Amino acid sequence: MTEFDKGFSEREEKNLGKIFFKYLKYWPWFSLGVVLCLLAVFLYLRYAAQTQFEVTSTILVKNKDQGQGAVENESIKSLGLIKNNYNVADEIGILSSSGLMEKVVNQMGLDVSFFIEGNIRDVEVYGDDVPLKILVDKTESKVIYDEPIYISIVDESNYEIKASLEGVDYNETHVFGDLVNAPFATFTINLKPEVEFEHSDKPLYFVLRNTDIVVNEFLESLSVNRVNETGDLLGLSFLSNNKVKGEDIVAGLIEAYVQEMIKHENELAENTIKMIDDRIKLLSGEISGVERTVEEFKTRNDLTNVSSNADVYIEQANDYKRMIADYQTQINVMESIEEYLSRGNSDTPIPGALSSNDPALVSIIEQYNQTLFEKKQLSQSASSSNPLILNMNRNLQELSSAILENVRSAKNGLIIAMRNLQSNANKYDAQIAKVPAMERQLLDISREQSTKEGLYLYLLRKREEEVLSLAAPVSSTRIVSLPKASMYPVAPNKTALYLGGFLLGLFLPFSIIYAKDILSNKVTNVEELEALVSAPVLGEISKNPKKGLIDFSQDSRTPTAELFQLLRFNLEYFNKTDKNQVVLVTSSIKGEGKTFIASNLAVTLAFNGEKVAVLSFDLREPQLIENLMMNKRSPGITDFILNREYEVDDIVQKHKTIENLYVIPPGESVQYVGRLMLSEKVGQLINHLRNEFDRIIIDTPPVGLISDAYALNKFIDSTLYIVRKDYTGKDHLKILERISHMKKLKNTMVVLNGTETLSAYGYQSGV
Repeated sequence: MTEFDKGFSEREEKNLGKIFFKYLKYWPWFSLGVVLCLLAVFLYLRYAAQTQFEVTSTILVKNKDQGQGAVENESIKSLGLIKNNYNVADEIGILSSSGLMEKVVNQMGLDVSFFIEGNIRDVEVYGDDVPLKILVDKTESKVIYDEPIYISIVDESNYEIKASLEGVDYNETHVFGDLVNAPFATFTINLKPEVEFEHSDKPLYFVLRNTDIVVNEFLESLSVNRVNETGDLLGLSFLSNNKVKGEDIVAGLIEAYVQEMIKHENELAENTIKMIDDRIKLLSGEISGVERTVEEFKTRNDLTNVSSNADVYIEQANDYKRMIADYQTQINVMESIEEYLSRGNSDTPIPGALSSNDPALVSIIEQYNQTLFEKKQLSQSASSSNPLILNMNRNLQELSSAILENVRSAKNGLIIAMRNLQSNANKYDAQIAKVPAMERQLLDISREQSTKEGLYLYLLRKREEEVLSLAAPVSSTRIVSLPKASMYPVAPNKTALYLGGFLLGLFLPFSIIYAKDILSNKVTNVEELEALVSAPVLGEISKNPKKGLIDFSQDSRTPTAELFQLLRFNLEYFNKTDKNQVVLVTSSIKGEGKTFIASNLAVTLAFNGEKVAVLSFDLREPQLIENLMMNKRSPGITDFILNREYEVDDIVQKHKTIENLYVIPPGESVQYVGRLMLSEKVGQLINHLRNEFDRIIIDTPPVGLISDAYALNKFIDSTLYIVRKDYTGKDHLKILERISHMKKLKNTMVVLNGTETLSAYGYQSGV
């Protein structure tokens, strides 16, 4: 990408800051969009939206076993003798389960909905507003769901049912309380005599609904969460279009949950009592048998307490064994020191871990290690033949021999002492062996008796606890706040809907206009043009209702004529030369209005007193002569270039009605126009005209298709480049940027053609 192409892309992106002003002119569309969207929201709220209230309640889920010791709970939980602790997350899952909600739906008959038929939409009635109660047999397969069944009360005993099912009308009269076997269901309808129906003048109908669908809808409207992260409080929230119905559903859900908990706890208690009774009966027999065994054993062996002396013997034997272990440790140390020195490790110190309890031996070892350390330090600065080092080597050898002799002597003494201790220990072991084996049997029997008695007492206590809990069926769940519906509806949110409608009303026109601009890729206004090109923009010319010349008379001054006057002024203001005499008019492609601009600019200059010559250098498809209503067959530019007999004055025509305006037609149509543009006579023609006229306007072919205009660059003073609104593509502006950047045409200036009349007339140029 070239430098000016990059600059073109950057300027194209910078126009985002002017979006507001760009879209401001479309305010009627935005207003219409806002009005329509707000009206749609109003109609939705009035006739379609279902008003919903939020029903809230709070319950506390607590452990019945809270406060018991952790050790006790864990020790018996595996036996199934206590109730498991509740997990709050599990309780949330139970409250949100479909099984619990299905019980609520079945118990309250929520699978049958009553409606009052309205003019626009039907209204659901519930509870005391319904004078009837319907019981439907859902076990039958012929139940037809979601079909309106109209019912009217004939008198206190009879009612009439009407329905249209699959194109077949059903109309029958039945007695309240009778079982009705209808094509759509089998049911019983009872009259509520205590309920006074306020809407007797309007049709009443009911709808049978699938229980699974109703349960899923209720679960979607239900929310169960912890009130706080650390506590056991649960908050229930339910959305309902009827306050009373919502409160009843939440109350029914809590009641069903409590009943399920009580049922579960009672079943667990009953099973626990049964198991405890069986175990107590078995333990009673086992304890009686153990007691008889103890009695018989002591009577037969005449035993009282034979284990006291054995305890003394055991204690003495253990003391001797501990002393033997200490002596053995010291012997092992002596052997390690002896082995260390026997290996000849004369250059390394004796490890501190091989120390002994003998102070003399410890002193000699420390002296040995100190001498070895001094030798190593001296060796760093003296050779091995140094007398000091030789003397230290002799000392080390003597100390090593002394340590070995001391170690061997100490080891022999320890061995003798250990043998004496072992002899005494063996004596006490022999005494212990004499304790009768009967004592061990008696201990085993007594231990079994104690274990069984403790378990028996524990089971009796747990049985009483379970009996008491079964006698008082109180749930561990407590209702903190009763179900209560919100005072005002929570849905639909009118403020949010109206705000959304307002924003949607703005967004839809914006998106349509924006999509149109993105897909169009055309130049749409002066601000966009100024952002996309680096050449100066002189101004804009509004659309003209008819082709050709516009009316420049004082009596009929149009907005387009005023803009041409402004264009004339800006042409002088943006001029970069001393004399802006020769002006070339061109564009990117055909149809952008360059000939219209050239002819009307010439007329504007002529009306302001300048002597103007306008040249039709678009030799391939000339239209200038037609716009100026001149004679097409008159000799022109091609005749002057190709025929030496023609002079400049021969091809210049004075306009019939406009003073100071002269026209040079294209002449006869010829081939090889490009060669004519390079002729020397082109320069002679323009130089001659410079001497005769105040202003020269040259109409040329589009530079995006033909290069004829470039051949005239050396004869001109400035260039008017025409861009047409909603016609010229943004890609075509790259041609303009190349011309301006590379200076292919002198003093290139841009004019936007074909703008709206009102906006163009109010446009202020950069003067």
